[in-house]
Amino acid sequence: MKGISLYIHIPFCKSKCSYCNFVSYTNCEKFFDKYINSLIKEIKIRSKECKNCEIKTIYVGGGTPSILPLGSISKIVNSIKKSFLVVENAEITVEANPNSLTLEKAIEWQKCGVNRVSVGLQASNKKLLKILKRPHNYKDFENAICFLKKAGIYNISADIMIGLPKQNWFDVRKTLKKVFKNYVTHISAYGLILEENTPLFDEVKKGKYKMPSDNKSVMIYKKTCKKLEKNGFLQYEISNFSQKGFESKHNLNYWNRGEFIGFGVGAFSFFDGVHWENTEQLNQYLKNPNNKLNIEKETLDSAKKEFIMLSLRTTKGLNIFEYTKRFKTHFIKDYEKQILKLLKNRSIVVFDGYVKVLKPEILNLIIQEFF
Repeated sequence: MKGISLYIHIPFCKSKCSYCNFVSYTNCEKFFDKYINSLIKEIKIRSKECKNCEIKTIYVGGGTPSILPLGSISKIVNSIKKSFLVVENAEITVEANPNSLTLEKAIEWQKCGVNRVSVGLQASNKKLLKILKRPHNYKDFENAICFLKKAGIYNISADIMIGLPKQNWFDVRKTLKKVFKNYVTHISAYGLILEENTPLFDEVKKGKYKMPSDNKSVMIYKKTCKKLEKNGFLQYEISNFSQKGFESKHNLNYWNRGEFIGFGVGAFSFFDGVHWENTEQLNQYLKNPNNKLNIEKETLDSAKKEFIMLSLRTTKGLNIFEYTKRFKTHFIKDYEKQILKLLKNRSIVVFDGYVKVLKPEILNLIIQEFF
């Protein structure tokens, strides 16, 4: 049996964050039950297509999964366990917003097998949270962590964001200090990507807010990495840090180009060498959850590019032997010109069978060299 991961998308939010371009809907409480029923239908359908597979990780993301009423997450997780072979001690993660997580929900999640929760703090500064249009405050975050630990869930990840308008290193350091105080096991420190068709993009364009300079963002990123390492959080991917043994197994599967099935509105899948996505239209999904769009069989060239892009995001780097094993050709030979250029400007290093990025702050530029 081959191991795969499952992702379940919950597209509902109390309010839309100013930077968010994910598939999500507000004021849709009337669709909650119908959506869960559609998810369960899709889970049953896909399970028949994935025989001889075992599920190693499950990730319920969004949107805001914690906005669903009591009993919803257990209904979804239990339906997966009925339809798929889920390995013992599989990593089961649920994303939560601090203001919508209650003790009762945390207890429910733990009872159905959830053993990891990712809590979206983003910042502890009230003014920054207001810019992001986040519907919580730091006290909500503290309460959420308390609820999870009371329920017996101790593998907790906290999301923070860097590179925000009006944010300085003092703000980030203060947020990190507060997160450390809550004894989480994992921290994701994402740089803000200003996406078109978002309120924040329009506000920056109109001059209401100014994005920090590249130099300032790089400085904050480097200091963040050092602060996290000093406090026992080892970097294993460009934006992800964990205490030893608490790396996200689900995300590692993505970065290692493992197979995964996505359920729900806008979810992506990669299985048996084929990529596909679900409709982004809620009404269409509710009518027909078995709706594969943009089905595309992977080519050798696209597989190579994805392998390079994902491998270079990790601190381990690109495994040259694994590249040869997968593609029957040698990485150094295929990309000699690009490698020599990147070695010359000290952007990468080739050591002990791996190609590692030395300047993660310009990772996108390094990847572009190969493409």
